[in-house]
Amino acid sequence: MKTCVIYGDMSADSAADQYPTVNLCDDCVAADGRQGENHQIVSKEGYDPDLGDCEWCSTSAEDEAEAKT
Repeated sequence: MKTCVIYGDMSADSAADQYPTVNLCDDCVAADGRQGENHQIVSKEGYDPDLGDCEWCSTSAEDEAEAKT
């Protein structure tokens, strides 16, 4: 699980809406990396559990850790 800044609503007035910070599971991060120029992730950081589950597929950190074992 990674905390990522992604492209959001670019027509919004707020930078937080244009570039929201969300949690993404490792599978979604990898899938985005395969998109080439069409990627949605701007930057990747550590992990912030306060942001909840994966924004794109709703996988929880616990489910992701369990799948790796």
